[in-house]
Amino acid sequence: MRLWLRYLREKRPTLLLYALTIFLFLMVGSLYHIKNLEKLLYAALLTLTLWGIAIVWEGSGYVHKSRELEKAFRHFALSGELLFSKSLARQLQETDFCIEAAESFQMAQSIFLSLAYEMQKKERQQLAEKASERGDYYMMWTHQIKTPISAMRLLLDKSDLPGRESFLLKEKLLEIEQYTEMVLTFQRLESISSDLVLQSHDLYSLLTRAVKKHSISFITKHLSLELPDMEWKVLTDEKWFSFCLEQLLSNSIKYTNQGGISIRAWGQGERVLLSLEDTGIGIRAEDLPRIFEKGFTGYNGRLDQKSTGIGLYLCRQIFNHLNILVKTRSEEGIGTEIILEIPNAAKALRP
Repeated sequence: MRLWLRYLREKRPTLLLYALTIFLFLMVGSLYHIKNLEKLLYAALLTLTLWGIAIVWEGSGYVHKSRELEKAFRHFALSGELLFSKSLARQLQETDFCIEAAESFQMAQSIFLSLAYEMQKKERQQLAEKASERGDYYMMWTHQIKTPISAMRLLLDKSDLPGRESFLLKEKLLEIEQYTEMVLTFQRLESISSDLVLQSHDLYSLLTRAVKKHSISFITKHLSLELPDMEWKVLTDEKWFSFCLEQLLSNSIKYTNQGGISIRAWGQGERVLLSLEDTGIGIRAEDLPRIFEKGFTGYNGRLDQKSTGIGLYLCRQIFNHLNILVKTRSEEGIGTEIILEIPNAAKALRP
């Protein structure tokens, strides 16, 4: 009954206007058509019936919505799921949940929506703060873990372990270092645009550093390397591009058990094309279009239980920022070739 009374109060101006219209209708009719007054009364009764049906129909919906709104409001308020501001909490205590004291359904709905919006806003702030704290922790952990990794590398270099055991330990240490660098890169990826420093770099120097870092893996797996001299200058960011080179080399080495890796470069218009080709197990045709997707490991990844599907995803994101195009060709059981189309510094920086 309370909600029906509130509904009628909201519709009071409309009802008064209707009553005034009927009154004027009857007054004018009685003055000019005295004999038809009964017919006019009958017409007024019919309109009143139609209006009554419309009011009951609309009122039922109004009451239903109001009850649902009050129910939802009470649930959130009593369960503590809404995070109220001090002013809204005070208003809540003084007006018995605000909904009952509201003059209209629209006002009640506005109160509830403002509270729900505030709840979502505070929840987003809390989630953002937690994400920031988590990011800061990972960043700190990544930087701190580099110290023991470097110490372990020094100890291994000075150890008297047999050659093969020393190589295997260094290889595993390199894997730890790669995974650590991957975490750091993943954290920095959001701010990569502000971190890029595009300069002219000697492609051969970048390649030799990346190959040298994986020299242990080449030796332990008895893989050959073909890296001819080249004099190409590319426009890129040394740190981010080197990370991608190391990831691509690591993947080629991981899935190549015999034969080796061939690296070559040539010019094409305003770009330098860099090819990294291996004689590994290859990639299935159905997996090839998805190898750069986040978390995708494919058939090869399921064979290698340590695959995360993150390395190539990071490479794709970085290449997009470095304006590097990627093409991949592979044949299962034959090998894989990845071709990078890199901006040619000599052409890009010409006056």
